[in-house]
Amino acid sequence: MKTRPWPEHHRLMLPILLLAFLLRVAYLDAQSLWWDEAFSVTISSMDLSSLLDAALDDRVHPPLYYLVLRFWLSLGQSEFVLRALSAVTGVLAVACMFPMASVVGDRRLGVMSALALAICPLHIWYSQEVRMYSLSIFLTLMANYFFLRLLRDRRLTNWLGYGISMLLAMYTHYLTLFVILAQMTYLTLTRQRHRTLLREWLLCMLIVGLLCTPWFIAIFLSGGFYQASISWIQPVAPEDLFWTIYSFGLGFTSNPSNPFNILAGLLLTGILAYVSVRLLLGKIVVQHRNKLWFVWLWLMLPLMLVFLISLDWPLPQKRSIYVDRFLTPLLPALVILTGYGVTQVFGRKRLLGVLTIVALLLPLGVSSGSLYLNSEYHRDQWRQAISAIKENAQGGDILLVRPHHYVPLYYYDLQELPWYTVPYLESAQDYETFLDTDLSSRLGQSGRVWTMIVCENAGAHRFVPGARQRLMGKVEEDRVRAWLLQNHQLLEARVYNGIHLSLYDTG
Repeated sequence: MKTRPWPEHHRLMLPILLLAFLLRVAYLDAQSLWWDEAFSVTISSMDLSSLLDAALDDRVHPPLYYLVLRFWLSLGQSEFVLRALSAVTGVLAVACMFPMASVVGDRRLGVMSALALAICPLHIWYSQEVRMYSLSIFLTLMANYFFLRLLRDRRLTNWLGYGISMLLAMYTHYLTLFVILAQMTYLTLTRQRHRTLLREWLLCMLIVGLLCTPWFIAIFLSGGFYQASISWIQPVAPEDLFWTIYSFGLGFTSNPSNPFNILAGLLLTGILAYVSVRLLLGKIVVQHRNKLWFVWLWLMLPLMLVFLISLDWPLPQKRSIYVDRFLTPLLPALVILTGYGVTQVFGRKRLLGVLTIVALLLPLGVSSGSLYLNSEYHRDQWRQAISAIKENAQGGDILLVRPHHYVPLYYYDLQELPWYTVPYLESAQDYETFLDTDLSSRLGQSGRVWTMIVCENAGAHRFVPGARQRLMGKVEEDRVRAWLLQNHQLLEARVYNGIHLSLYDTG
């Protein structure tokens, strides 16, 4: 009996998936865990009740990722093993991209979109991080894939796939609410064709909502989302929309001061504008138009709503939520729209299509190289800073740390010296009192003191240029450092990504 050969497009997916896997496991443990990753490990190491309480208290993300990571920890707690969970879900997202984009367009678009996601620096970055963003991208892709299947086939298996994916996505990332809004908007606009589907979808969402209700009730009973620890996020400006598209396409391991990278970002923006205009003018072929409209809503509606929420409104209890990593569930939509635009250009003017692909791939390749090989773009170097303390600590040394900065110290098991927490104080007078009494008394019992001044690269787009300058600016403004320099001898100072480490003689 002869076996049927695999279709050509399916055969192409094997090397794409292999490439995606290799790019996500390469140098997987080369970088230190940064604070957020250490926080994930800390929460996931707790018992179940404490884990839920900690996620509820943080209220930036739902608890599902921490629960999954809690079971994953049984495989080990090395940096490689911890990040492997995100690498696995990253490869699964690439695999899911092929059928998703094929449903939107054709298999050629499916292959191109899967390849684009496989080599996307931003997706690789979050596929190598102990955070929930890789899982969120995968679950959002799955949910929207089943959503598009339901448009033509409302069988039970599609409803189960959609409902389960949507529920899991809701318990992974709060931005899923905006994705649901995009789905509802699409069904409302096309209700003449999907009346029955709209009613069934509302029932499905009612069930998903009821299953999410216990968590949201707990959130609001404990103070609501206003208590979330996101006060560091700045209000947005109009140019942030461009930088998000730039970051999604080239990654924040791409230097935004390089004019060639800017041109690539403008080209990417132009392709999205080209597809948007053709959609608005009805120039897209009928069999692709409706599903492309949904993908467009998937990208643009949540993006614009988050942008509007994050403007500097003169309102009480207003909080900005505009950060590229919070928007990562929209990344597949951008990839599909860009892929469709490139295939359209390539089909009409092949030379222009080739030039477009080359103009995007060259800076993307440089960005990917920086992700692996350029330490300037690496995560905050807690491992290196803590190793320096371990290698040079002496009896009687103490370490001064700020509240919450001790989280990575637990993961990297710093036991060579005691820690002393320096509180955040409001006024210069409060600092002066603390330094001259509490801290002075504490240092009188030690021979040397280590200090760690931490300046995480916490911008909306996480671009590296300027991060070192911001760190040194924070160092110069640090009141504890100024007091130590005035009263004690500086023995050594070292600068790592995001961390300024100093050693003083207090004898």
